[in-house]
Amino acid sequence: MSQAHPADLPAAAPRRALLGGAGARRWAWAAAILALTLAVFLLALNAGHDQVRRAARQRLVIAEAVLRAAFDRYRSLPTVLALDTQVQGLLADPAASGAVAAVNAKFEAIAGASGAAAIYLMDANGLTLGASNWNQPLSFVGSTYAYRPYFLDALASGASRYFGVGTTTQQPGLFIGKAVVARGGEGAGPVAGVVVVKVDLEGLEGEWRRAGEQILVSDAAGIVFLASEPGWKYRPFRPLAAADTDRIRAARQYGDSDLRPLLEDGPPDPGGTIRLPSAGRAGRGIVEPVAMPDLGWTLWYVAPTGAAFRQALLVAAATGVACLALAFALAAASQKRRRLRAEQAMRLALERRVAERTHDLSDANARLRAEIGERERATAALRATQDELIHAGRLAALGQISTAINHEINQPLAALRTFLASTAVFLERGDEATVRRNLQRMTEVTQRIAEIIRHLKDFARKTGPGHCEPVRLAAAAEAALDLLRVRLRADGVAVECRIPPDATVRAEPVRLEQVLLNLMVNALDAMRDAPERRLSLSAAHEPASPGDSASSWRLAVADSGSGIAAEHMGRIFDPFFTTKSAGEGLGLGLSLSSLIVRDLGGSLAAENGERGAVLTLVLPAMEA
Repeated sequence: MSQAHPADLPAAAPRRALLGGAGARRWAWAAAILALTLAVFLLALNAGHDQVRRAARQRLVIAEAVLRAAFDRYRSLPTVLALDTQVQGLLADPAASGAVAAVNAKFEAIAGASGAAAIYLMDANGLTLGASNWNQPLSFVGSTYAYRPYFLDALASGASRYFGVGTTTQQPGLFIGKAVVARGGEGAGPVAGVVVVKVDLEGLEGEWRRAGEQILVSDAAGIVFLASEPGWKYRPFRPLAAADTDRIRAARQYGDSDLRPLLEDGPPDPGGTIRLPSAGRAGRGIVEPVAMPDLGWTLWYVAPTGAAFRQALLVAAATGVACLALAFALAAASQKRRRLRAEQAMRLALERRVAERTHDLSDANARLRAEIGERERATAALRATQDELIHAGRLAALGQISTAINHEINQPLAALRTFLASTAVFLERGDEATVRRNLQRMTEVTQRIAEIIRHLKDFARKTGPGHCEPVRLAAAAEAALDLLRVRLRADGVAVECRIPPDATVRAEPVRLEQVLLNLMVNALDAMRDAPERRLSLSAAHEPASPGDSASSWRLAVADSGSGIAAEHMGRIFDPFFTTKSAGEGLGLGLSLSSLIVRDLGGSLAAENGERGAVLTLVLPAMEA
């Protein structure tokens, strides 16, 4: 470990002081940027709120005009109907022939033309004599509404305006009532009845909702009866007094509503903020009210402040980013000057070190090339040894089935000699038909012998890697089964082959047949002492997995033997591992098969099935 030179020690203190001063400046810059960003955010937020308030007042004027227009449209209709002679005649003589029908028809026509929800006439006791809905299931005719405030107010003052939920239809509406003076009376004469026009204002709520506006209308008691959000309706701004609650429920003004308060602190101040509960968008907003004293209503417009908050946040963020960018630019300029000086010193030192290392690097490169060449030669030798071992395994397999193949060829040869002898006899007799039939059979026998020999030649041919081509799994399995045909018959093995004809893989035909032959021979050996011998071959297509670009075919070779012991499961693919008796094999069949399958880009696995062992071969699929 090197020690500091005494000349370096005096410079350490100024360097630490410099670093300490730089840290203090950084904190000062950070505090200034944070304060500036916060100030810009507050200014932008206040400006955004002012803009929202101005827009809310403008929208409030429009909303008030629309609400008044909806009311003014029907303001005079009850007064006109109270002067109608048929209306006055029905009140004077309710039993007059055709009087009720005439009033019902007139009310129905006027309601249809004006768009009123209902028009009906009550006598001085509140009994409904005629109505526009006289022919509907929920007709008002025959119902008594003497307890309703709009009836009582009309009797007392001559006219009434009242918003509530209908006790018959359970539909809310604005009830406009007008007292009907008895026929012959003038001015403040006796009241014979009350004519009422019910106006449906729920269309306004739908328009507010579709426009994305938050509007409420409250009555004199502070109960919201019109709102763009259904959850706000029939709820007071503050908890009601017991007397007001009893009065509203006695008149059934708002049906069965529980009159749960909408806000805990009562209605907000004009221009203040409010947070209304909502199942949808709602949130904090600026509220602007306008009083409608002639109706006893208050119209509230709530303008959301989310956009203003986001805009202020963006402005503050932009200011902060700009300040940070300026600070980083100044710091970068200072660091650049220091870095240039340091880089110049480092470049000189690096050049010296590069000169020293160049010679060492050249020697190391030469040694590395020599090692690579040696490894390439070793790999080539290993590959040649592997190919020789695979070919030796193929010849060993042929040796194991040579007796069966000899028997398979001797049978056609014996049949061929028999046919030749009989053909000579039939030829002397002149039996040409039998001669032709025997010749045809001899041709088939020779074709069978040629097919067996072709399988043997192909299987014994020495091939090397790199000859992959499309191979049909069914054809390869059939070729392997042909070589084992005699043993299958001799051992009484039932073969079940369920390989689709379009199952095509990318492989070397001869090596694939060698793998299949090894798997089948192992299966036959495993079933040697089994009471039931069944060899099953099945193939299934597997789509490409997320990490692979090509699909594959999975071929399963299953037997009905005793299966693979648990202690042997991890070693069956090891070279020279075998459970057979001495002299029955070297234990290279499955090891060579696994090696061949890996060279073909596939995999070979073993497991126990329902009856015996199952060896599964997976190879890349190739379009036929």
